[in-house]
Amino acid sequence: MTALAPSSWRLAWAERENDRRRRAYRDATAAWRRRQDHLVRLRIEAAGFLGCTQPRAGLPVDLDVDELVFRVVPVAELVEAEARHVAGLPTPGGCALAETVGAALPAGLRVVDSGMAVVTSHRVAFAGREHRREWRYADLRGVAHHPDVPVTLLHDTCRLDGLRVPASAAVNFRFYLTLAATDDRAAVTAQVDALLAAHQATPPVPLPPVAPVDAPLTAVRPDRRALAVATVATVVLATLGPGAVGSPDVGPVRRAEAATIVTSASTFTDELVLLDRGAPAAADDPVGPTVPAPAVRPAVPSVRPAPLAPRTRPAGPAASADPVGSGAPVPSAAPLPVPPTAPAPSVSATPTPYPTASPTVTPSPSPSTSEPAATATPQVSP
Repeated sequence: MTALAPSSWRLAWAERENDRRRRAYRDATAAWRRRQDHLVRLRIEAAGFLGCTQPRAGLPVDLDVDELVFRVVPVAELVEAEARHVAGLPTPGGCALAETVGAALPAGLRVVDSGMAVVTSHRVAFAGREHRREWRYADLRGVAHHPDVPVTLLHDTCRLDGLRVPASAAVNFRFYLTLAATDDRAAVTAQVDALLAAHQATPPVPLPPVAPVDAPLTAVRPDRRALAVATVATVVLATLGPGAVGSPDVGPVRRAEAATIVTSASTFTDELVLLDRGAPAAADDPVGPTVPAPAVRPAVPSVRPAPLAPRTRPAGPAASADPVGSGAPVPSAAPLPVPPTAPAPSVSATPTPYPTASPTVTPSPSPSTSEPAATATPQVSP
């Protein structure tokens, strides 16, 4: 069989999908390299960092002579537990160096104040607008790091509270806090080595490129979408008219017709898209989708008023029978003028009855025609 050339929409889909996969792989590789560099720096710090003597000025706490600074967090929040035992809070354990997100606080914690936090070789100090708090390592019973939220709880003999730091600084804050509070640096170094080895063993893998024949049948073609919108708009305008769209005068019958035609047009467009993509047609419909004819409204007979009969002047005493042999012309009665009446739109007009009394009409001679006056006894010339 001769291979058919792929359609243009399949080529465009393959190009967009390959570009998306390349960008995803590039972003994943950049994030993987940043994480690796970070773990390498932490490995170096765990092996030889002992703290720094600067800065000692500008900090919210007074440092001792032999106190060294491990980490300064300019923006931190003091959190406090509502009760001593709250379900769902982390328990004291090892150093958690996994990255977290800045999600909402867990249930049972509330923010008390915000300020600056300092991690030293002797303590963790916090200075806020209204509260000052410090936790000395000699009094701590454990440090608990939340796995999903950048919250660290410091368990001591007083109330249960801790610090929440920005998500971007959570890993460094937890690492330097663990490094300053522990006496076994070898354990911290081994933990960082394990994290680094696991990270290097899982580099990002690029996705294989796709071909036009791999385009799914559910892909939406831009031209078909525009064709569907144009078809539905044309059918609605043809049904309701350009002036009836959005008008409150459209009756329920016409709205029902428009809804039926719109549904039929949408179904027909979907069938066209599926047939164009190569989807098999239904077994009970060998010919293809058909558009049902729109409902025809029953014809309403229009009632028109019956024409009025012309009024004629009834015979009076002046209009008598013409005797035999009379040659004088007999004047005819002039018809009365009938005022025009507007026909009713929906009811049958009833003709006006004739008057019971004979109307008195004084004929006026017309300038263009002259008629002799009618007499009771005609004169016969010899």
